[in-house]
This record gives sequence, structure tokens and C-alpha cells, in this order.
Amino acid sequence: MDRNVTQMMYMEVRKEWNRICDEARPRMAPKCKACKECDSARPKCGFVSSDRGRSGIRNYEKIQQIKLACDTIYEGGNGDEIDSSSDFFGYKMRAPIFNAPIAWVGNVLPNTHFKKPGVENVDGKAIDSDDYAFSKALIDGCADVGTIGWVADSKHHPLVHFYEDGLRAIKERGGLGVPTIKSWDDEKLPNKIRMADEAGAIAIATDIDCVGLGYMSINGKYDILPGLSNPKSARQLKEIFSITEKPYILKGIMTPQGAVKACEAGAAGIVVSNHAGNNLDQSLATIEVLADIKKAVGNDIKIYIDGGFRHGEDVFKALALGADGVLVGRPFMIAAEGGEAYGVSIYMQKLIWELQNAMRMTGCLSLKDITRDKIYITKEF
Repeated sequence: MDRNVTQMMYMEVRKEWNRICDEARPRMAPKCKACKECDSARPKCGFVSSDRGRSGIRNYEKIQQIKLACDTIYEGGNGDEIDSSSDFFGYKMRAPIFNAPIAWVGNVLPNTHFKKPGVENVDGKAIDSDDYAFSKALIDGCADVGTIGWVADSKHHPLVHFYEDGLRAIKERGGLGVPTIKSWDDEKLPNKIRMADEAGAIAIATDIDCVGLGYMSINGKYDILPGLSNPKSARQLKEIFSITEKPYILKGIMTPQGAVKACEAGAAGIVVSNHAGNNLDQSLATIEVLADIKKAVGNDIKIYIDGGFRHGEDVFKALALGADGVLVGRPFMIAAEGGEAYGVSIYMQKLIWELQNAMRMTGCLSLKDITRDKIYITKEF
């Protein structure tokens, strides 16, 4: 753990975060301006790959409709009594906050400083991103402040190995990471599960909603190397899960029925997610469906959520509606671009301080105190 980061005062962390954003801004262009408040709105932001992008914007907007119930009349102290720690399948985290899995950073950010010169794809277009260095920044930056990073899978490519790069970073950090695999057909998914096992990953995930992404959409294939990614039944998923004894998480659940089927498949956890609005326009926001999903499955399965979360107060809102933890996406790309592992630690520490302050201001000494009555929904969902 990096004591310099975890022992910083909140104002110091904020100052460092602003500096890191300034460093990252030219590298994020033109798709992202590293705005002070990232609301996913277009046309100022070209990050959402959906043709319309309303689902990504809705994620952010609906979270903003929820406010916190301030109450400081209780027996408290200087803040040291606030306990935001949580358990993630046997590992104690300082707070239930993760980065969302992202791969192929060079495709997302053409000006990224994570470079691997001289690598070209079959069309002769340069693919020069070093996903190992990017993944390492995420994994190490999270671990340094007592949380866990996630890494992603992407298109198959003859010259670059996005998934393997992420696994390497996880293995080097003693398994403190969650690899997230696309919902491949044939033997690709089972083989990648075995690779995650060999890397010692603490848990394994599959983003089952990837079938709606542009390069995997209705015809189920893409143009670099042959590959299929199709919907799978609970029976098929249960068979796939049997390959490993590690906790298995299904990312991309958006209905109570989907959550129940995930339980039937034997999943240890789910991520309520619409892939940042990238796979289906006109989707509900993730925060809108969270309470109904919690009601459907109760404590039978761990419930995580992503989609538009930017601050520790946002994490508080999700916990109050039944989530066990929150994944945050785009700002961690800014953090890594602006400061590598240190930048990731700074942003994560900022989120932790904000969550703990929200807890202090609402009379919540531990996560179990964060209940539905601690928030107000100011507009009808």
C-alpha cells in the first residue's frame, strides 16, 4: 500500500487529481476532454460508441436524481471510526470500489502514451498500444490503496494479446485482479477461463452483454480474425462455470429475470451493466433497475453495478439501493493516462475519501448502515 497516497488529506488528493487530469487531457483527445465532471453527454464527448448514446447519458443523469440524507446528530469522532471496508470473495478491500474493465486502449485513445511501436494489424493500420502497461497501471494502482482492479478481453488479433496482457499484470500482483472475458463460442471462453485460473485471479467474469457491441452485433462476427460471441442459456453458463472453482461473475445483467437466471447458472456475482450504453440505445439506466434486481435475488448473489458513477457519493447511492460494490469506468482511463499506477491510486483514494465523508455526513459508521432511508430520489425514475 502506498502510504503517501492513503495518508494524504482530501484536499491534497483533489489537487493531485486536477494535475493528473491536466496531464491526461492531450492524450485523451479527441474522444475525451477529461472534463472536470464527466457526464457522458454528446456531442461534446465522442466516447460512447453507440450511434445515439442516450443510454450512456441516462446512466449519469439518473444517478444525479438521487440525493443524500444529511444527518450529523449522532455520537461520532474525527472520522477514524468510519469503516468503508468490504469483503470481495475473501479479500478485504478498503472500500467496495473497482475500476471497470477496459482493453485495447490504443483503439479507444489514439494519442495514448501507452505505446508499443512497430505493431501493425492485417490492414496495415498501426496498433501501437501497450495493454500490459495500461493493465498494470490499473491493477497496481488499485492494489496500492487496498482495492482490486479489473482487466478486459477484446478482439482476437494475430500480433497483440489484450487478454494475456491483463492476466500478466494480475499474476504479477499475486492474483489481485478480475479478468473479464467476452462471451465467446467454441473453445475460446473455456480456454480463457483456464488461463485466468493459471494466473491465480481472485475471481473471473464474463461480460455476457458484449453480443450487442458494434463489432460483435447481430451477425456475430468481426473483420480481424474469425470469432463468435452469442447469447448463452443458464444451462450453458453453468457448464462453463464448472471449469473453475473460482467465483464467477456475470457482467451485463439488466433485469430481475436475468439476475434470477444468473443465480440458476451458479454465478457468484453479477454486474448490473449496460456496457456504458455502448450495446443498446434506449436502455434503462443501471441505477434504475438496481432495486428491482436486489428485490428479486436478495442476498443469494453478490450485486455489483457500473454505468455513470463518478464520485464516492455516487457509490453511496448504489449501496443504499442494494449494491455490494461499484465499478467506475472512464475516469480510470484518465487516471492511468495522467499518472499511470500513481494516478489510478489518486483517483481511487479520492473516491474512498468521498464515500467515507458521505457516510460521516449521513450517520453511517459502516457499510451495513447505508440503507434506503439514507437517500432521496428527487424525480420519478
